[in-house]
Amino acid sequence: MLVLWRVTRPGGHGSANASMGDGGLTANIVESGHTVWSGSIPVLNLVLLLFVPPLAMWIVWFLGTSRTNNAETFASQGKMRQKELAGSDRTPGMTESFSQPSIRQKREES
Repeated sequence: MLVLWRVTRPGGHGSANASMGDGGLTANIVESGHTVWSGSIPVLNLVLLLFVPPLAMWIVWFLGTSRTNNAETFASQGKMRQKELAGSDRTPGMTESFSQPSIRQKREES
C-alpha cells in the first residue's frame, strides 16, 4: 500500500493504527489529519481467511497423491514376513510324533 509507505517513511505526516476488539480487527491510516484508509474484518472471517485456503490445498494434495507408488515394495516385504513366519513354525530335522499330542496341541485343545 503506497499510502502506508508514505505515512511511515521519515518526514511523513500521519499514522497507521490497528486494533482488535469485539467487532474484530480494525485498522486505519490517517495522513495529515484525514483518514485515508479504514477497514475492519470480523474475527471469524479473519480466521477462515487464514486457515481455510491452506487446509483446502492440503486436502487437494492429499487426495491427489498416488497411494500405489510404494505398494510393490510393501507387498514384497509382507510376503517375506509371511514366509519367515511360516518357516519358523517347524524346526528342520525334527519329526513330529502323532502317537502323543504335543504340548502345543494340548494348549490349543484346552
